[in-house]
Amino acid sequence: MRDLDLQLDVPATGNSGLLAEKPANQKQTGEQEREKKEQLHGQEWLESDSCSSGCELSVEEAQDPFLVSIHIIADPGQSQPLQEAIDKVLAWIHPDLRLFRVSERRAPRRRRKAPKAAQPALAVVLFLQEEYGEEQILQLHRTLQRPPWRHHHTERVPGRFLPYLPCSQDFFTLAPGTPLWAIRPVHYGREIVRFTIYCRHDNYADILKFYELILRRSPSQRKTDFCIFPVFSNLDVDIQFSLKRLPRDQAPVPTDSSVLEFRVKDIGELVPLLPNPCSPISEGRWQTEDHDGNKILLQRFKEYVMALELLVS
Repeated sequence: MRDLDLQLDVPATGNSGLLAEKPANQKQTGEQEREKKEQLHGQEWLESDSCSSGCELSVEEAQDPFLVSIHIIADPGQSQPLQEAIDKVLAWIHPDLRLFRVSERRAPRRRRKAPKAAQPALAVVLFLQEEYGEEQILQLHRTLQRPPWRHHHTERVPGRFLPYLPCSQDFFTLAPGTPLWAIRPVHYGREIVRFTIYCRHDNYADILKFYELILRRSPSQRKTDFCIFPVFSNLDVDIQFSLKRLPRDQAPVPTDSSVLEFRVKDIGELVPLLPNPCSPISEGRWQTEDHDGNKILLQRFKEYVMALELLVS
């Protein structure tokens, strides 16, 4: 398993972890300030979680809105426009969603030409409230049609009837090796941010068990080819993680310029149970991969809790 071509420049204490090259000295203060702000946002989200029975949860017991996050690794000079593009799109759901961190490589990466019909293994789907009107969805769709976003593909809809919003079948991407993005209308309930991994047909059952182990929970919805794990829920938004089983003739391609990160309580207990080697890349952070070769990072939850306690004390 090849390690990520990055260097960690801060301890594993950020709200989604800071995975980046060492910046110049004049930039370190800005990055650290941003990290502190995001940690405080994490505390606010934890405190905003509804508990109607008046229960008192410790920070560790509370729902973690940043249990799952994504790091995107850009070529030199590309991190700022990509980060701004992501933040602008997520602001349609909630302005405090800090679920993505974009960092840069030291040098541009040479890429092999991917097959034309290649299916990226990772996707982000945003479900927007239908009651606000279709114009909101269409406006966001127009945003995704402008650089740095680019159209990737349009899904074919089974059956004779098209959805009332044809744009809801479009997928977009920011750069090669990064997740697909899509928008969907939601008819009722909260708006949703859903991380989706597309799985090889024969590996789906094993990958499902793998992420049950990582997330320490079972899916709330489960079918033979699809499942959804609840990650976080408050009055404004649901954050979900899902797996989608592809047909036998389709093979997902791991996103080599992005990586999922999960917060875990006890890496020591988890490592012996993992199917692939798991190696430390910094204090409190480990790297492994699932059965399809998707690289993931595991951050010790204790490091995050300690950071929050220091910030709010």
